[in-house]
Amino acid sequence: MLSRFDPALPGFSADACPASPVYGGPMIDPKSVFVWAWDARPYPAFPDFDVVWADGLNWQTGHWITGRLEGVALDRLIAAVLKDFGIDSPATLPVDGFLDSYVIDRPMSAREALEPLARLFGLDAVASGGALAFRGRGGRAVRAITEDDLVLGDKEAALRLVRTQETELPARVELGFTDGEGEYRRAAVASRRVAGASRREARTDAAVVTRCVEAQHLADAWLQDLWAGRESAEFALSPRQVAIEPGDILSVPTKAGPRLHRVTRIADGPTRRISTRAVEPSVFATPGVPPVPSGKRPPPVAGRPAALVLDLSAARGEPTALQWLAVAADPWPGAVAVWRASDGASFALHRIVALPAVIGRTLTALPPGPLWRWDPLATADVELSSGALASIGDEAALAGGNLFAVQGPDGRWEIFSAARAELIGARRYRLSRLLRGLAGSETQAARGVPSGAMIVRLDEAVTPLADQLADLGRPWRYRIGPASRDYADPSYAELTATAGAGALKPLAPVHVRARRGPEGVTITWVRRTRKNGDAWEPADVPLGEDAERYEVDVLLQGGAVRRTLAGAVPMALYPAAQELADFSAPQATLDLRVAQMSPIVGRGFETRVTVPVI
Repeated sequence: MLSRFDPALPGFSADACPASPVYGGPMIDPKSVFVWAWDARPYPAFPDFDVVWADGLNWQTGHWITGRLEGVALDRLIAAVLKDFGIDSPATLPVDGFLDSYVIDRPMSAREALEPLARLFGLDAVASGGALAFRGRGGRAVRAITEDDLVLGDKEAALRLVRTQETELPARVELGFTDGEGEYRRAAVASRRVAGASRREARTDAAVVTRCVEAQHLADAWLQDLWAGRESAEFALSPRQVAIEPGDILSVPTKAGPRLHRVTRIADGPTRRISTRAVEPSVFATPGVPPVPSGKRPPPVAGRPAALVLDLSAARGEPTALQWLAVAADPWPGAVAVWRASDGASFALHRIVALPAVIGRTLTALPPGPLWRWDPLATADVELSSGALASIGDEAALAGGNLFAVQGPDGRWEIFSAARAELIGARRYRLSRLLRGLAGSETQAARGVPSGAMIVRLDEAVTPLADQLADLGRPWRYRIGPASRDYADPSYAELTATAGAGALKPLAPVHVRARRGPEGVTITWVRRTRKNGDAWEPADVPLGEDAERYEVDVLLQGGAVRRTLAGAVPMALYPAAQELADFSAPQATLDLRVAQMSPIVGRGFETRVTVPVI
């Protein structure tokens, strides 16, 4: 297009761009010709990703040049091949076609290089006026032959028509090519006639690089051209018909009416003996098959992940995790790296998270629940980021299955188990038959949780974030994102967290009793353990601490501490003299606060009870 109107480029046509007698310049000023339209959307993402851009199908027949500049027009390809072989190309090449590229991968003649193109695009190479010329089969008839033009022979008919048997024609053709849209892999397309008795097949492997839609169009045209040319003709014309040359389209008279034939051979003698083959120019003028959606989707682009730090009282694993991390991302990048720094500058790789956590929000409020028994009434509707839930048996729930952590308004996490999980919508579940306040979160079970609270499924995807005693009380800055990218990438999320001592605190004692004796009131309780306390067979659970030590606060009315008792066994004696000094009389009930001591973090979780003295 540019060379046609620019005198400085080869291929300029003065007839197409004449000079104006008014202003003396060309009809079209080459300096005012601009290319339209270059699309800012990257090729081939546009038009392939029709799930992103709805006008992707319009690219096939649209005005975009994006994705087309790297191809070559058929006439220029032929001229380039002829030039490489030292053959002068015709001044004009009235052929139409377009390829992404063409491969000549071994020594060959010019004819061997061009014959595959001629077969696919319906071209004829003929000698005309002592020069090589190319003609397409999609042209119009150059002359109509009438019965008066035919020369009668002595023994032969003036016009001899031959029709090829159907069984000699292919019912299916297959074209092998290189798919320019399929990462340049070898591909094949086929065209088949639905009707007919033929069982023949034809196949060709072409060294062309093109799109699948264009290859299908070429295969369809090839098959239709073979069947359109099943009829051939021979006739003689006067020697004066020298203007007729091989490749010309003639209108030949037949009993069924005029038919278009292409001249395939001319034998000159007393008469010009013409051999022709039927042709249907519309075969090559028919538009290609309509484009189909590519079905390609954009590659997953890792976004900034959602990261939650959980301060749980559960002591899982060895060493005991002080904090836990749950990371979710859509799409999941395959692995997530956790970098951390104390000063916010020198980050070091800290963890690799391999699995996405199941993170969500509550859709309904969760009321306070009972401890150490099933809650048959409370339900919680939740919406999750990913994953699926299923109901489990009561035994599996008691063994720690379907564990969840839900965050209350105070920021603290309650751990509960849900034996029933019912799908109620897209990524929405209704959790019921709950066990509340597990793993030291009894206090959190006594509060209500509003809708919109964060909830995390506690499974193998939740990974320890801090597990060293040196991390206690120390603020760390974390950057969390795709492991394949640098921690300064915008896809990284940043947060600051300080590990607390909740996971190291001994669990609160239970079953507090008070019995009066001659020496005073004996207070007893049952201790619990942070670790390995789920087995039923041992006589007692493991200690879980380096040493066993307890403190018992005797409280006054209003909660003030009147006296603190200490001991190394789950029992303490409140001497009668001290009781009289504290209350001036023996008490029928005592308000107590009992806690097990840790040599690392001090007092553990406390049990506050009012017990009768029996």
